Amino acid sequence: MAMLPAMAFAETAQYNLFVNGEQFTSDNLTIACGEGTATYDPGAQTLTLSNASITNAADYGGIDSKLTSDLNIVLRGENHITFDDNFGIKTEGDIEFSGLGSLAIDVAGETKDGISAAGSVSVCGTTLSINAPGGVGIASDGSVFVDNARLTSHALYAGIDAANLTINNSSVVDISATENNCNAAYISSRGGTAGGNLSISNSNVVAKSFFPGLFAEGNLTVDGGSVQSTSTADSGLWARGDLTIKGGAKVTLEGIKPAGCGGDFTVYAAEVDAKNTNVENIPALSDNPVIYGDFDLTQAVAVDSEGTTIDLIEHDGVEQAKGFLHLYKNIHFITSEKSVTYSFPFTKVVKKGGDIAPGKQEFELEIFNVGVGQIEDYADVTVTATVATNGVGEYEGLLTIKGPKSQVRDITCEGFCVREKNTGVANWTYSDAVYQIFCHEYEIAADARSATQSSYEIFPVKLVETDNGASYEKTQDTPVASMTFENVYTEKAAPAEGDKPDTDKKPAGTTKPAGKKKTTAGKIPGTGDSSAPAMECAALLTIAGVLAVGLSIKKLRGGRSAR
Repeated sequence: MAMLPAMAFAETAQYNLFVNGEQFTSDNLTIACGEGTATYDPGAQTLTLSNASITNAADYGGIDSKLTSDLNIVLRGENHITFDDNFGIKTEGDIEFSGLGSLAIDVAGETKDGISAAGSVSVCGTTLSINAPGGVGIASDGSVFVDNARLTSHALYAGIDAANLTINNSSVVDISATENNCNAAYISSRGGTAGGNLSISNSNVVAKSFFPGLFAEGNLTVDGGSVQSTSTADSGLWARGDLTIKGGAKVTLEGIKPAGCGGDFTVYAAEVDAKNTNVENIPALSDNPVIYGDFDLTQAVAVDSEGTTIDLIEHDGVEQAKGFLHLYKNIHFITSEKSVTYSFPFTKVVKKGGDIAPGKQEFELEIFNVGVGQIEDYADVTVTATVATNGVGEYEGLLTIKGPKSQVRDITCEGFCVREKNTGVANWTYSDAVYQIFCHEYEIAADARSATQSSYEIFPVKLVETDNGASYEKTQDTPVASMTFENVYTEKAAPAEGDKPDTDKKPAGTTKPAGKKKTTAGKIPGTGDSSAPAMECAALLTIAGVLAVGLSIKKLRGGRSAR
């Protein structure tokens, strides 16, 4: 035996995770589920379902997790959990669903839930559908998060029963409950988890049940998207805390009792259509909503107990109509953000810098370095700053910023800069002046009602290089009353007809040097040096004389030698 090689016996690890009736171990990390599989990665605590069909259970649930840590379930392909009398999924910790696939849970049996979690449940970027006719669709002692996902949960007692519910990021949710005295979404604190808050943001939600389709023990907020909440025997929607509707959300409510809340009912930008289906003359809303100060009522159409349609704004005016929204069986109203206009003066100075007086011209200013983001981000805001001039002088103009109040506030909140646009029109010089404007809002009281007023300060600034880069800084500590931009028109007059140069004469620069020019017989071109021509002339005469004498002598000598 001493000569036998040493052998190591590794102990098999067992994980507290069961799928389709089998337990995952270090030797068994993939479990067959019909024609698909379930694979567990213990290091990443991730369970991957690939076209899995789960119909068996070791204890409670086709997926039974006794892990106290998080369990991530990644869905690939189409996955199914089906039972006649069991839970779909049961966990002792948090659970998260993700992946491009889908999971359908269809479970029957009394009090059998689709998902029963002691922790929180998250559905992120995937598709989950639950049918639990004997229990709850998703029952969580923690919070439920639905993020950019499609969730359908139809059940007996509740589609979702949790401590908190958050639905956001373009999710699509359809939930319902069929039992008497139950809610499609019942959100309340429990098991040490505080909250009871329900928040829907930029998503589409449909909820229907005997009691209010959406119920929050705490606050309920709808921010953008659409919500349809219906009750067959109570209020369409109810929050014991505050109810807030904003972000342009479209909310449709229906029930035989008024919908609303026990706290403050506040509306920002929204469209609300509330209907009471009771045969009695009962209003659709329990209390009058308060329209937030930066928003206004733009449409309000009501139907009274006799079925008569009334345009409240046309009938009573905007301010009175705001107080009547909770008095009718059917009220459909729209609120939108108030539009504001900020105006700032500027002076355009036109000067003549050439021979010709300036004519008609239009100049424009632009704003930059705004408080939040870039000015190009504000498509709903209009900036106007043009002035038409006609000749030398000073012209007064206004820079106006008009748009939704919150957007204008974002543009002006930390100051913004103004300069002239250089459009490159010929013969004009453009101003290089830059100003920075700071706006200030303050509340004033008038007739027991508060209103917001604004003031501003204008400072000339210049671009300064610093260790942190270039920035605009004030050139003086005292604000100016108005911005001033100066432009000069510099066009020169064309020369008169008689002032044109003689085009028949060659310019002096093209003539050859005087010593190399051929001259007309008897004439010597002037060069500006009176002695030079005389000397040249004398030299030529001398040479001519010498040559004549030489020729005469040659002839004479030649004649004598011939004889």
